[in-house]
Amino acid sequence: MTRDERSKSPLIDFYRPIIADGDTGHGGLTAVMRLTKLFIEAGTAGIHFEDQKPGTKKCGHMAGKVLVSVKEHVDRLVAARLQADIMGTETLIVARTDAEAATLLDSNIDPRDHPFIIGSTNKDLPAFNDILADALRKKATPDQIADAQKKWDKAAGLCTYFDAVKKAIQSSNKSESDKKSLLAKWTDANKFHKDGVSNDQQRAAAKALGFEVFWCWEKPRTQEGYYRIEGGLSAGVVRGVAFAPYSDLVWMETKKPVLADAVQFANDVRRYLGPVAGPRQMFAYNLSPSFNWDGAGMNDPQIAAFMDELGKNGYVWQFITLAGFHADSLAITTFSRAYAKNKMLAYVTMIQRKEREFHVSTLTHQKWSGAELIDTQLKTVTGGLASTTALQAGNTESQFTAKTPAGLKKGGFKRPTEEEFSNVME
Repeated sequence: MTRDERSKSPLIDFYRPIIADGDTGHGGLTAVMRLTKLFIEAGTAGIHFEDQKPGTKKCGHMAGKVLVSVKEHVDRLVAARLQADIMGTETLIVARTDAEAATLLDSNIDPRDHPFIIGSTNKDLPAFNDILADALRKKATPDQIADAQKKWDKAAGLCTYFDAVKKAIQSSNKSESDKKSLLAKWTDANKFHKDGVSNDQQRAAAKALGFEVFWCWEKPRTQEGYYRIEGGLSAGVVRGVAFAPYSDLVWMETKKPVLADAVQFANDVRRYLGPVAGPRQMFAYNLSPSFNWDGAGMNDPQIAAFMDELGKNGYVWQFITLAGFHADSLAITTFSRAYAKNKMLAYVTMIQRKEREFHVSTLTHQKWSGAELIDTQLKTVTGGLASTTALQAGNTESQFTAKTPAGLKKGGFKRPTEEEFSNVME
């Protein structure tokens, strides 16, 4: 509904909202618009798009991710919003960035990406692709090619242009006080700017300080032509700020669940957006089972408080994508092993009694097949005279309304307290 239509209609929540995975948009801008249209027609409340390159897209917790330029992803978000506007809906657009852990970039067209591109500082070293082509001509094995790449990387002196100039200042014959002053000026020249600090601007600032270093971002390019980048929190913030005006929520995929990083990301994005847009900005967070939560440096109370702390910092949509997958696997694995040893007692103790104890409605599972609905329809048609209803006397589900089964305490079935639940889980 449009806002006007909704204002004239009763506020009834018929469905739980669905936020769909728009991936990278699966192509160009028209593909993004068509995907958005199909999702809206299917009843989707929100769609999230990530800034990876179609065709090379990886799970956010895998290596080898290739980002598109900031501008290209902004265009995707605008295309999605345009399609929602055409259809008169207020579909939520979630902008995701994989910049924290990405290592590759498909284009250097946007100056906002320049500070994070890695270049070679070795003037005499051939380009990586020249080394690779030579190895292929010599019919090198995959192991030999991998070894050649490691040797090239080690000799290339890879770093960002900022770090190249920083090293030049630190290794110069200037006095320590002069070095400190130059480093401060160099850092100030590279401060965050919403339009980005282009490499040409960086070179001009370095030259003004008296430093012209060799640094080439073409030499390290991969065989696919991708630029190498230094991902991280700063890269994520730059993209978060760029995407925010064209989306409703911003999401930075992360390698680990680090609360301090999440808080800093939200605070930095808000600060750079300014006093008007900043406080209104909403964020999303992936509470991923891909993380080793026990190895994340948090104790149990900190893990328990993690979501609440995120909420305090504007993370209004927090989701766990694979909890059901892992829960199913755990339950089936532990039950199968116990069933092999204890036979039917394993099912009764591990599943049926637990369903009863915690009031899990699948204890009487036949109603889930739709039998109760069909019975009602048959009774309606026949005036209650149907003799073929499924849930009449003789139905096995009636067994579950009989006396308390042996081995269980009497006194009715009350919902367990939180403490009782915790004790059972332990």
